[in-house]
Amino acid sequence: MKRAGRFCYAPAVALLRRRKWIGFSADNGVSVVMYRGVAERLARDPRLRLFHFMHFKRVRRNQDDLREDPRRFFSESGIEDGVVHYKVGRNLPLDLYVTPNFNDKLHNRRADRTVQIFHGVSFKNYCVKEKALRYHRLFLPGEYHRRRFVESGLLRDDDPRLRMVGLPKLDRLVDGSLDREAILRGLGLDPDRRTVLYAPTGDAGNSLFRHGEEILDALARLDVNVICKPHDHADPDPKCSIDWLARLRTLEGERLRCDLGFDIVPLLFAADLLLTDASSCAFEYALLDRPIVFFDVPEILEGPNAAQFDLDTWGRKAGHVVRDVGEMTAEIDRRLDDPNEKSEIRRALAEDLFHQPGRAAANAAAAILEEVGLEPRPDLSGAPVAGGVAGAADR
Repeated sequence: MKRAGRFCYAPAVALLRRRKWIGFSADNGVSVVMYRGVAERLARDPRLRLFHFMHFKRVRRNQDDLREDPRRFFSESGIEDGVVHYKVGRNLPLDLYVTPNFNDKLHNRRADRTVQIFHGVSFKNYCVKEKALRYHRLFLPGEYHRRRFVESGLLRDDDPRLRMVGLPKLDRLVDGSLDREAILRGLGLDPDRRTVLYAPTGDAGNSLFRHGEEILDALARLDVNVICKPHDHADPDPKCSIDWLARLRTLEGERLRCDLGFDIVPLLFAADLLLTDASSCAFEYALLDRPIVFFDVPEILEGPNAAQFDLDTWGRKAGHVVRDVGEMTAEIDRRLDDPNEKSEIRRALAEDLFHQPGRAAANAAAAILEEVGLEPRPDLSGAPVAGGVAGAADR
């Protein structure tokens, strides 16, 4: 077997092809969060060989060194084996290529079948675009996403590319695997105190870039834990002169933590209220049926992409919109004291957006086996085993 540096160039040896080759790609840390639950299940199937490759669309924080070190990048998510350089991964003769991104540098054109599993669901509808038509199958998060493809004219209602699966990233929100007290104690926060998660979107003009100092000062004055989760790969914003990733590290205190990691799911689970602006995490948080406060961002909502936004169906209806810091603090106090307002809307939204929450990764694993012509395995339908996907590729 040839090697280049630390990366294994898979040879076209017939003996190895007794297993189906499946490749997963990531262009940011969130990509792995999106597909990891699926890969963990498939890793237990000896009929498969899994590969993982990455190429950052944008570099954030201390990620410069990770650009050329994919092994360390994937290792942070428990993926140790099957890691190849993206120039290898995109040229492997895969039986199936699976991705939550649309990155041309990663797209494998040699794969027999390609599957898009999506980054998430948002009223901004950035994923409902013509580029999605290059995939053999679209693993849809829910009914809402299906309608958006049909109503956009991109696909017919009966198009075989559309397959309802769910959003694997969110299974942990409802499957009982997370422990709120353990998450907060791990952050050094008091689990007996109510917790606000502030998670702005990554679009230029977001609330952190425009009002971050005021927002965080006001949150610090409330008798709550505050977790600030900036967007993992925010758009460049020439109007913002503050290096917020550096600035946040200086703001932490007894009740304020800034999480610069990739995985927002445990933070959503630990929070009693979500403060956001135009982020898709608001839709995800609705699965928990807890209060949401939106800080208004007209620069985004009325900006150049506004024509594709869908504010009419669900938009910000599951929460309360505030326009300044004074309104924000008052609304947070009200919603923490009365969390049930808009509960009916949140539950209806979650039902429309997310198919079988808690079962999405199992649904996706079963659908992938079908795509490569293999019978489903009953042991892939349960929760993933401890140890993640390590050891999957070389068994």
